[in-house]
Amino acid sequence: MDCCCLWVKQPDSLVDSLSIEPEYLRNTASESGAVIDYKDWQIALSRRFRAIKLWVVIRRHGLATLMHHIRSDVNMAKRFESLVANDKRFEIVVPRKFALVCFRLKPKDGANSSDELNRRLLAMVNQSGRAFLTHGVAGGIYFIRCAIGSTLTEERHVDDLWKLIQEKAHSMLS
Repeated sequence: MDCCCLWVKQPDSLVDSLSIEPEYLRNTASESGAVIDYKDWQIALSRRFRAIKLWVVIRRHGLATLMHHIRSDVNMAKRFESLVANDKRFEIVVPRKFALVCFRLKPKDGANSSDELNRRLLAMVNQSGRAFLTHGVAGGIYFIRCAIGSTLTEERHVDDLWKLIQEKAHSMLS
C-alpha cells in the first residue's frame, strides 16, 4: 500500500480515522486549513523498507563517515545548548538528547506561562527565512526545538542561529 488513489465522499472522516498529531508536526498552515496534510491520508506516516535508505548511505559513504557526521551534529548541539544555558533569559526545558536541544524564553516577571512569548519568538525566527525551528510540549510546557542534522550544517550556522534567536528575543523584550 505504498501508493493508491482514494475517492471518498467525506475526506474529513478519512483524515480523522488516520490522523496522528504529535506536537512537532503541528503548524499554523495545517491548522488553518491553508494546506492539506497528506500524512493524514494514509495508514502509516512512513513507508516500507525504511532501512534500505540507511543501508545505501552506509554503502555509499561508509560507516566511519556516518559516525563522524553524527558526532559532529551532537557536538554542535552541545555547543548550542551551552549558548542557551549561558543566557539568563533562556532555559533548557529537557536535557539534550543527541542533536536535539529543547529550550524556551523564561517566563517574564514570575508569570506562570511563557507559551505565547515562545510562540511569538518561534514565529519571528521562522519568518526571518534564515532558520526554521519547530516546537514541542512536554509536561504542559511549550518550548522551541533546535534539531541539528543537515550534512551542510557547520558551527558558524549554529552561531548565526543563536545570534538570530537573541536578536528576536531582544526585540520582543524591549
